Amino acid sequence: MRIIIFLVLALICTAAETRKMDLKTTLRRALEQSPEVLLSRFDEASAKQSVQVARDPFAPKVVVGSGLAYTYGFPMSIDGSAPSILQVKAIQSLVNRPQSFLVAKAKVEAQSVQQSLQMKREEVLERTAKLFLDADRLGRNLKLVSGQIENMEAVLASVKARVDEGRALPIEVQRADLNLKKARQRLRILNLDLKQTQHSLAFVLGFEAEDRVEPIGGEAMEMSLAAEPELAVKEALNNSRELKKLQSDLQAKNLEVRSNQSAWLPQVDLVAQYGLFSRFNNFDVYFNRFQRNNAQLGVSFKFPVVPGPASGAMAAQAQIEVSRLRLRVSNTRNRIEMETRKLFEDLQLQKENRDLARMDLELAREQIEVSLAQMEEGKATRRQVEESRFLEAEKWLAYWDTQYLFDRARISLLAATGGLISLASN
Repeated sequence: MRIIIFLVLALICTAAETRKMDLKTTLRRALEQSPEVLLSRFDEASAKQSVQVARDPFAPKVVVGSGLAYTYGFPMSIDGSAPSILQVKAIQSLVNRPQSFLVAKAKVEAQSVQQSLQMKREEVLERTAKLFLDADRLGRNLKLVSGQIENMEAVLASVKARVDEGRALPIEVQRADLNLKKARQRLRILNLDLKQTQHSLAFVLGFEAEDRVEPIGGEAMEMSLAAEPELAVKEALNNSRELKKLQSDLQAKNLEVRSNQSAWLPQVDLVAQYGLFSRFNNFDVYFNRFQRNNAQLGVSFKFPVVPGPASGAMAAQAQIEVSRLRLRVSNTRNRIEMETRKLFEDLQLQKENRDLARMDLELAREQIEVSLAQMEEGKATRRQVEESRFLEAEKWLAYWDTQYLFDRARISLLAATGGLISLASN
C-alpha cells in the first residue's frame, strides 16, 4: 500500500514541471520544437515531393506483364498489343514543353512553401519572445508588489499605534487596511496572470500542457538594429519572407501561363517494347514467319494541331492571377515600408519614455533618503518613510513597464527587419 501511495505521489510530482530558461535558450527551443514550426515542415516535405510528381513524365517507366491468351483463329490484340507470354513496355517523355514549365513551377512553389515555413518560424519567434517578456515582467512586478505589501503592513501597524495613542483618527486605519487589501488582490491577479503566461510559453515551446516556463531575466538582449528609419525599411524589404513568397507565387503563375500557352508545341516520347510469343496464338499460321523474341524501339511524335479552348482559357485565368499578384506585391511593399517606419518611431518613443521613467525613479529614491534623514531628526514619521518606499516601488513598477514596452518594440522591429532568427541562432 505504501508503495502505491509513493508511486501516485511521484506521478503527481512529475506530472507538471517548471523549466527555467533564458531568452536565447527559449528562442532556440521555439525554432526546433514549436508545434507550429513542426507542422509547417510537413508542408515543406510535401512540396518537395510535388517536384518529383511533376518530373514523372520525364522519368523512364517500365511495365512488365503478360498478354497470355489462347487464340482460336486470327491472333487479335490484347490492350493494343499482340498476345504474348511476356510483355515489357517502357516509355519516357523526351520533349514536353508544357510539362517542363510545370516542373519549373513546382520547384518555385517548393521555394514559396519554404518561405512560408520561414514566415511561420519568425511569427513563432516573435510570439515566443513577447511571451517571455510578459512572463519576466509579471514575475518582477510580483516581487515589487510583495515588497509593497510588507511596507503597507508596516504602515497599517504604525497607523494602529497612532490611533491607540490618540494621535490619528480611526478612519486612517480603515484607509490603510483597504489599501493593503487592494495590494493583496493585485498580488493574486499577478500570480494568476503569471501562471497563465508561463503555461502559454510552455505550450509555444512544445512542452506538455501542465508544464510552465519560468524566464531567467536580467541578461541584456544584444540586438543589432538599424540606426536610421531608411536603413530599417531597406532591411525589412530585403528580408521580408512575405514579399519573397509573393514573388515566388508570381513567378510560379508566370510559368503556369507559359505552360498553357505552349500546349500547341509538339511532344516527343521514347517508346520501347518487348514480347515473347508462342505458337498457340497461331502466329505461324497467319504470318509468313514466326519469331519467338520480338523487340521494338522508337520515338512517338505528337503534334497538337488544335489543342482545344481549355489551354487558352487556363492561360487567361493564370494571367489574371499574375496581375492580381503583381498588385499584391506592390501593396505589400508599401505596407511593409509604412509599418517599419511606424515601428522605428515607436521604438524611439518608448526609449524616451524609459529615460523619463528612470529620472522619475531616481527622484523617488532621493525622496526616501530625505525622508530617512528627516525621521532621524524627528521631522518625519515612520509612516511617511514607508509611504515614500511605497511610492518608490510604484516608480520601479512604472520604470520596468517602460523597459518592457521598449523591449517589445525592439522585438517587433527586429522581427520586421528579419533579424530575429539571427538572434535566436547566434
